[in-house]
Amino acid sequence: MKSRKISGKTFFFILSGLTLVILLLSYKTILIAAGNFLAPEGTGNADVVIVENSELIRAKGVETGRDLLSSGRANRLVIVYQNSENERIFDRPLNYNLLLTQKLEPLGLKKEQIQVIEVPTDHPITLTEARTVLSNLSRSGVKSAILLAEGFHTRRSYWAYKQVGLSLGIKIIPCPYFIKYQRENWWTKIKGVHEFAFESLKFIYYVLRGYVPVRSLLVI
Repeated sequence: MKSRKISGKTFFFILSGLTLVILLLSYKTILIAAGNFLAPEGTGNADVVIVENSELIRAKGVETGRDLLSSGRANRLVIVYQNSENERIFDRPLNYNLLLTQKLEPLGLKKEQIQVIEVPTDHPITLTEARTVLSNLSRSGVKSAILLAEGFHTRRSYWAYKQVGLSLGIKIIPCPYFIKYQRENWWTKIKGVHEFAFESLKFIYYVLRGYVPVRSLLVI
């Protein structure tokens, strides 16, 4: 009795079908892992919590930072904001640092627990920010920092800060916070899909330009 041989085309269709079944059964696991990659989260305590920059200070980031201080993970909250001479926000007072401090005190923070650092918008913005902030903190003896960044921007921001921190002896612990999507189901929100695609491209751009090392593609 002759044995039947499977043709190459048949084998290809069988393999494709099995691959599709595996992907359908495990797509959530794959997408969650992809989200975890762009939004890594470290553990441990630090000297300060850094709420990463924005033209507009995110309430969620400040509240998360306050909670980290309340839990004893850090002693001081550092608020970073961009000061663009070309793109000033209408009606923002000149002494913005003082205004921020005054608005943060009612949240239960003491004045000495709050530091506001102004950063320029020079390209590459995230790396320039890291250099400005960590140079400032290094002068005051800071040796470790929890970095709060929004969503999928976390990995690029973390590695920019980490690279600068290595030369200054400052350890960086990444800590993402989420507003319009969540890490465990980001693909169900348009904002989540958009941010994942955009931040993936920006991260790859930073790697290709040498702003962050190639090993950032493989390790936290």
